[in-house]
Amino acid sequence: MTYDWKSDEATILLNYNFGKSVIWGGKPWKLSMELNYYVEQADAFGPEWMIGFNVTPVVENSLAGWFK
Repeated sequence: MTYDWKSDEATILLNYNFGKSVIWGGKPWKLSMELNYYVEQADAFGPEWMIGFNVTPVVENSLAGWFK
C-alpha cells in the first residue's frame, strides 16, 4: 500500500502468493507465483491485475552456524 499525502491518493492491492520447494537437477529450488489485484490506484493508467513468477535457488546460509 502506498499513500501520497500531497495529492491525497492511495494505491491499495490484494496480494496472493503461493509456492513450493522442489528438488530439481539434484538441487533445492523454491518455485512461487503471485497474483496482485489493485483495489484502489492513484493513476488511471495503472494495471488492474499483475501476475508474477519466481524461481529461487535455495543455498546454505553460512551465517546460521554463528548463532547456535
